[in-house]
Amino acid sequence: MLKHILTPRDIAERYHRFMPEEIRQYLKSRGIPATLIDRQLLGWNGKRITLPIFGLKKGEVLGFRQGKSPDDVSLSPAVISDADAKPELYGWETLAREPHRVVICEGEFNRLSLEARGFPAVCSTEGASVFLPEWAEHFAGIRHVFICFNRSVASDRAAKRVQQLLPSARIAHLPADLGDGGTVEDFFMGRTQLDFEVVLSGALALHTVDDAPGIRELQPVDRALRRRAEAVRRSVPLHEIVGRYAILQAAEGHLIGHCPLHDDNSRSLTVHPAANTYRCSICGAEGDVVAFLMNKESLTFGQALEALEAYEFTHELRRTS
Repeated sequence: MLKHILTPRDIAERYHRFMPEEIRQYLKSRGIPATLIDRQLLGWNGKRITLPIFGLKKGEVLGFRQGKSPDDVSLSPAVISDADAKPELYGWETLAREPHRVVICEGEFNRLSLEARGFPAVCSTEGASVFLPEWAEHFAGIRHVFICFNRSVASDRAAKRVQQLLPSARIAHLPADLGDGGTVEDFFMGRTQLDFEVVLSGALALHTVDDAPGIRELQPVDRALRRRAEAVRRSVPLHEIVGRYAILQAAEGHLIGHCPLHDDNSRSLTVHPAANTYRCSICGAEGDVVAFLMNKESLTFGQALEALEAYEFTHELRRTS
C-alpha cells in the first residue's frame, strides 16, 4: 500500500488545526486577528509557532518559519528557519494580488501587524540585511513601495541597500520616541492605522515640495481664549479629528481623502500633518483643527475649542452644549 506523502501545504494545514487555544489567544494579543491567523495558516508544531511561507502560486507553501512560544524565555532567536532553508520573501501571496502599494518591513510578526491593519507588507525571512536582487522585478508594477525597518543603525544601512535595488522605493522612518530597536509592532501599541499613514506620508514628503496651504487662523479677541486655541492647535493632531469623518491615505507628502464637508466623489480633501492644516479643492474649505470641527459640526469657535480640549485628555469627540 502506497504511503501518502505530505506536502508542505498538508503540513501547514495540520499544524494550523493543532494550534492550542492559548497560542491563538497569544497571537491575538499581539494584534493578529483570527481572520489573519486562519488566512496565513499560522500553526503549532508542538514546540514553536509555525508561519508558512506562501509562494506566488495560489495555495503554494514553500517552507516554514518558526516563532518562539510565549513561554520560551531563552535567548534563542524570536523566529528561526529550518537548517537547510534558503532566503525567501515572506509575503509572496501579497505581491501576487498586485497591490498599488506595499511596505517592506523587518521581521515576520511586523509584517503580520501591518497586514492586520490593512497595509500590504512583505519581509525577508533572513532579516533586513538580506534582500535578493532577483526579488526586485516583482515590485516593478507597484506604484508605491515603502521600506520601514526597525529603529537601529544596522537597519538604516539595510534599508538603503534595499533602496539601491528598488530606486523608486521610499524609506519610512518610525518615530524617535520608540527608541533604539523600536519596531512596527511597538508602533501599533497605542497608535492607529492613520498614524502609520502619517509615517508613510512623511517618507513621500522627503521627495516632494511642501504645498501646505498658508491659512489665516481664526484669532479671538480675548487673550485667554487665544492662548487656549494655540495650545489646542499644538496638542491635537488635525488628522486624528478628520480621520473620524473620512478615510485618509498617504499621498505625495500629505494625506488625502473624500471631503466630509460635502458630497465628494473625487478625494478632494488634502490634510497636511506637518502644518496641521487642510484644504478641499472642490468646496474651498480650509483651515486648522478648530476650523474643521466648526465647519463639520456647525459649532462656534468656543464650542469647538471646548470639544478639542476634552478630546486631548479623553480621546473622545463629544458635542458641547
